[in-house]
Amino acid sequence: MNSWWRAVLALLILLTASCGSFEPGKPLAMDGDDVSYELEKVAFTIPDGFEFIQGVKYAEFVGQPAWAARFDGPNELGDGRAVAAANPSYPPLQPADCGTASKDSWTSLGSKCEPEMLFTSRLAGGSSDAFSVMLTTGAQESSLFIYCEGH
Repeated sequence: MNSWWRAVLALLILLTASCGSFEPGKPLAMDGDDVSYELEKVAFTIPDGFEFIQGVKYAEFVGQPAWAARFDGPNELGDGRAVAAANPSYPPLQPADCGTASKDSWTSLGSKCEPEMLFTSRLAGGSSDAFSVMLTTGAQESSLFIYCEGH
């Protein structure tokens, strides 16, 4: 076997080994810094009083992966005024029903149907990716759920 074929075989083995550890669509954990970076790209501000809880990115072979995040805050932030004031370029939050909360990405972050839910969506920062925001208010806290569709 000549050296050219050995090089091709070695490259194929390397690619196969590296692809074997990658599972497209599998959620990958994001930390607060990762989520902050993604929020900057879509020009969305998390209001003071909300604390980062969890973030996930959905691995893909190509393109911008989808991602989701959750932030919790006190019940007083559940009326949506702080979210709207921090993000005046976004459409206002509107009342939402339980069907809105059924996004798999949000339910995996602990979202559940609450008596008070608000929702808004728009295209993310000049791209064709939908960016959605849902604010829920439960008995103990308010939760802000973010989802950015990948492409």
